[in-house]
Amino acid sequence: MKIITLTTDFGLRDYSVGAVKGAIYSKCPDARIVDISHLVSPFDIFQTAYILKNAYKHFPKGSIHVIGVDAERNPEKRHLLMLLNGHYFIGADNGIFNLLAEENEPIQLFEVATDIPITLFPTLNIFPSVVEKVYKGLSPEQIGVPTDKYLRATHFNPEVSSDGAFIYGVIIYIDHYGNAVSNISRSLFERIQQNRKFEVIFKMFSFRKIYNQYSDIINFNCPPESRATPDGEGMLLFNDLNYLQFSIYKSDRRSVGGASSLFGMDYYDRVSVHFL
Repeated sequence: MKIITLTTDFGLRDYSVGAVKGAIYSKCPDARIVDISHLVSPFDIFQTAYILKNAYKHFPKGSIHVIGVDAERNPEKRHLLMLLNGHYFIGADNGIFNLLAEENEPIQLFEVATDIPITLFPTLNIFPSVVEKVYKGLSPEQIGVPTDKYLRATHFNPEVSSDGAFIYGVIIYIDHYGNAVSNISRSLFERIQQNRKFEVIFKMFSFRKIYNQYSDIINFNCPPESRATPDGEGMLLFNDLNYLQFSIYKSDRRSVGGASSLFGMDYYDRVSVHFL
């Protein structure tokens, strides 16, 4: 039994999610459908990529991932089936396939459903038929036409100054806790750093230390009764996806707040790393 996941910007109020699930179950009655997220900001492929990339690798190989974000087909945006790391991804060629694939990861791409008229709701009216073919074991070559052309979201990548003294990135995701995730990866940071000291700058805020985990901010050498309480203190760390993240220790948007609110961080705000 293959698992089918859904990642969309449909929200949870309307009929859309239920309709898509019904269409898939009608074609694959014994399927198991898993919701990854339906709360992606409308048309935001960067949020989509961050959420789906962080989730899909934990599913068994052979899983089918439907991407219902900015999915409408037009003369410049095709529908593609991608095979990556043993997983199948179905969506529109809007940059998402480039964002999902790690650097130098081999991918196979196939243009699908070229004979179906353009529809306002392809995630409901087109993608379930593609899911059915994958689910029933057809090879990608039987489903679509091989292609090596797809949209590359190069503006997603951070920039490095010509002298190697700066990395310029942006905030690409803000999670439930208010943590603000940048597009600066650990591998890029360490490659440019070359053991130099650094300063991470956001607006008027400056950070000179990156923690390995949240609890590293606590000085466990001090007895509990004399230990400073770091709740609400700002910190930097590389998260599970190895992206540089701004966090508040034990953040809670209802009380101490999160990094996004306390530091005024928002999507696509600039983050600079200065190597000293």
